Amino acid sequence: MDITVKKQDGFTLIELVMVIVIISLLGIIPFFSWQGAPLGVYAQAEQVAGDIRYAQSLAMTKGQRYSWVKTAANAYQIQNSTGTALMLSEGNTTVTFHTGITFGALTNLPNNLVNFDGRGTPYSTSSSPGTALSANATIAITEDGTTATITIAAGTGGVTLQ
Repeated sequence: MDITVKKQDGFTLIELVMVIVIISLLGIIPFFSWQGAPLGVYAQAEQVAGDIRYAQSLAMTKGQRYSWVKTAANAYQIQNSTGTALMLSEGNTTVTFHTGITFGALTNLPNNLVNFDGRGTPYSTSSSPGTALSANATIAITEDGTTATITIAAGTGGVTLQ
């Protein structure tokens, strides 16, 4: 009587588990060694860009001037035509950056503000008629050597983030 054991092809459960463990370790190692740029500066820059767009939108919908104003090295406000700061979504009139995040250079905004008229046109002064932006303005936001730059287009007031 010949008893032969038929060999089955495939993986054992132990082999399968070991492969999953090895793949998981290989996937986790780059996560812990990543030295990328801080995400906080980009998130904060996105908030600033959104608030500048909000000031422009208010000016266009209400038909009066609204300004985005840098009030400190790490803070800003949105103000109406009388200079009164508006209550923002966070429940404050002033937005203060997270620790370590500050404004860098503001280019073509000598008064630390951008003012919008009822058509959405950007100005570098809060007075009326004011001085319209003759060239694109930039606002730099920095953290630990990383800079995010917001650009406001002259004429249109379009806001972009780089």
